[in-house]
Amino acid sequence: MESISDTPTKQQAVYRSLREQLLFGNLPPGERLVIDRIAEAHNVSAIPVREALSQLEREGLVEIRPHAGAVVTDIPASAVKEIFALLEAFETVSCRLGMSKLTESDFRFLHDLAQQMKKTEDLGEWLNLNRLFHESVPRLAGLPRLEEQMVRVGESWERLRRLRFADHKGEDKARADRQHVQLVRALEKGDEDASLELIRKHNRGALEQYMVG
Repeated sequence: MESISDTPTKQQAVYRSLREQLLFGNLPPGERLVIDRIAEAHNVSAIPVREALSQLEREGLVEIRPHAGAVVTDIPASAVKEIFALLEAFETVSCRLGMSKLTESDFRFLHDLAQQMKKTEDLGEWLNLNRLFHESVPRLAGLPRLEEQMVRVGESWERLRRLRFADHKGEDKARADRQHVQLVRALEKGDEDASLELIRKHNRGALEQYMVG
């Protein structure tokens, strides 16, 4: 049962609802977000809606324009370069700071994730597992600020993928699955050089596929 402290405020409820729609592409770039309509749909006053929109603006998901109100921001296909560069950077730091903190149970968890990814033929499931895999090292290693940044960049990638690469064939699954297994083994051995090289190859290889369409 959800405790009182876990119950979202009106502002949080509106924020979560809008944010989910934005990340899943249900609210397309350029669409105006009318406060009165949102308030009516969520059965709240205008105040929590304004607060939610302000928070979403800080995250770059909406832009509040004079005389126009809140508008859904765009994310160009070219942002894929920046996103994969950030993913590589955060994973590199997570590896360097977190490798020595991972336990045997952590490695078993990562091995199991990698095996689940190899076995699934469902793209949606694979994508969810892929994000979980890449966000797990900072989480398991107790690096909350790095984990938060990884999650945010991962969300940006999901939004970009849905908006600009929905018809793309996706990554080379066999190669990605193989690299995931190799990365866990390198981390388990404490081989930082091999781990960092795999992180570099993995991210740049994926980027190359999306760049060529």
